[in-house]
Amino acid sequence: MAEFKVDVRLDHHQLLLEAIIRPATLVNYSHLQWELLLRVARRARLLGYLAARLEKNGSLDKIPQRAANLLRSSLIQAKKQQQSVNWELNRVLWALDGQEIRIIVLKGMAYQLQDFSNAAGRIFADLDLLVSKEALGQIESMLSKKGWQRHVLTDYDERYYREWSHEIPALVHPERGVEVDVHHTLSSPLGNLKIDPLPFREAAIKVKDKGVYVLSPEDMLLHCAVNLFQNNELADDLRHLLDFHEILQFFSQQQLSFREKLIDRANRLGLGRPLFYSLYFSRLLLHSSAPEQLEKQLNHQPGWLALRIMHDCVPLALLPQHPDQPSKRVELARLLLYLRSHWLRMPLYRLLPHLAYKFYLSVFPGKSARAKQNG
Repeated sequence: MAEFKVDVRLDHHQLLLEAIIRPATLVNYSHLQWELLLRVARRARLLGYLAARLEKNGSLDKIPQRAANLLRSSLIQAKKQQQSVNWELNRVLWALDGQEIRIIVLKGMAYQLQDFSNAAGRIFADLDLLVSKEALGQIESMLSKKGWQRHVLTDYDERYYREWSHEIPALVHPERGVEVDVHHTLSSPLGNLKIDPLPFREAAIKVKDKGVYVLSPEDMLLHCAVNLFQNNELADDLRHLLDFHEILQFFSQQQLSFREKLIDRANRLGLGRPLFYSLYFSRLLLHSSAPEQLEKQLNHQPGWLALRIMHDCVPLALLPQHPDQPSKRVELARLLLYLRSHWLRMPLYRLLPHLAYKFYLSVFPGKSARAKQNG
């Protein structure tokens, strides 16, 4: 495979990546470095993450007081949000009590349920669930009867969710304000990557004393990869790559053969391409210990040109912009990846009208299609 070097010459990128990879060095940062790091970490939604790492190694008292105060505040905020989402899960299970519906918890709440290291200080404000497509109507009906409501949607957006999306419109209880996103699969059904959710549901693992399930270790990492390089636009999304990196590290230490099992699972499910990119960029940016030979075993790998373009664009998108020095190069990279994300999720005959509609709304926000009221 061709060797590329990532351009991290900008000081704010170096500060953030160094803080993540070697948090012990933070005690040596100057006041000016701390000021820039905190602004950049806030954009990346990683203040709570840094706070948790410093608290764990006992370094919070060794950094400038103002920085320590801000990080402690961010950690309190993250814990409060996690408590809110945890309680929302409790309320959803209460509302669905007595129903034989297998509920799989995804993303941030799943990491918290399993007490992963990346859950400490992680900010997440919504609850993501995976159920069978057949159970969607029942869940939506029962939650609506118990007080959950949908956001006001345009006719177009309502159709988008119902016909083209991998999830139904978000449900929110007005007393708590936590969004509940109910998925029936892991990526857009219209996308060029066809994902069968059944193997993921069948391999899910029950969480002790919780009455819910989480994805198996291999599937959790594959969902990370799909969410990052198939579903998302990648802008300021470093924390999701960090999720992948830390979960891979955790399970690799628990099971000697875990990486090989992950590769085998990806090949059987046809998810080699997003896993390739996740492995590649976690090693490039976060110094993952996973060897390069690992992704060479994947059945679906990008060609040289595609990898060259992604290599140049992805770090510019994942890493936050300098707060005082916006870059045209970054804006171009993010635009290309924005278009790529839509291209992956929708065929051209639907993509062009979709982008035209979104552009129209951005220019004439007051002329959107008639909105439906909840209920």
